[in-house]
Amino acid sequence: MPELFKAITAKGYNLPTPIQRRAIPIVLQGYNVIAMARTGSGKTGAFCIPIVQRLKSHSTTVGARCVILSPTREIAIQTATYFRAMAKNTDLTSCLITGGKEMENQFERLLLNPDVIIATPGRFMHCLMQTGVMLSKVEMVVYDECDRLFEMGFAEQLKSITACMPASRQSLLFSATISEDVRNFTLAGIKDYRLVQVDKDSKLSEQLKIHFFVCRTVEKEAVLMYILRERVQAGEQTIVFGATKYHVEYMHELCSKAGLKSTFIYGAMD
Repeated sequence: MPELFKAITAKGYNLPTPIQRRAIPIVLQGYNVIAMARTGSGKTGAFCIPIVQRLKSHSTTVGARCVILSPTREIAIQTATYFRAMAKNTDLTSCLITGGKEMENQFERLLLNPDVIIATPGRFMHCLMQTGVMLSKVEMVVYDECDRLFEMGFAEQLKSITACMPASRQSLLFSATISEDVRNFTLAGIKDYRLVQVDKDSKLSEQLKIHFFVCRTVEKEAVLMYILRERVQAGEQTIVFGATKYHVEYMHELCSKAGLKSTFIYGAMD
């Protein structure tokens, strides 16, 4: 498909990642796929690229042809951005449905007959109940970061949304791990699937250091600054995880005030 190849080239991609190299041909053959690969391995490309290839162009038939379910608003936004980049040379349309946005606008977007719906399960389920949008034309469904979907308590929504889709749909499940909940969901709803697994032999670096500290809440920032300034050796890099983007920005500001060179990143960023 020349339009897709042009979009891939524009992104600067030269070689597919291992999960893309193994999953994309199987997806294009129409099989149900359960893929295991760590976060950051290129899973989004492994399903967005074949979706564009298979759907090709906008359909005037009423009803979305693909649904992508994501565990968080940030992941859904990233997926929507990636899909639009891959489909920019086609007339395929997409719709993003997440919490934190006005529902009226999302209702309107659903009624514009998008080819692909990218959504978080809770808000999407609410939209389906309020608008009566049918999923009987869905050809492909993606459960992205499926282990996190279950960890965040979306099991009932996933089952209800899936029940609205035709049995002939192609199901693609991407996950970093296969928990008991994911396994049960897979066995109940995805038949005749192909398992794709990469990185299963990867190990943690032997240089990784793990320590556990107990301190009062008001002391956390001071403990962090002490560790970064006094315990981290020169030339060593440190990753600090925060609960929200506000925590991340706050810790970056702390590091800057303490004279520590740092940078930060979170899901809502381009």
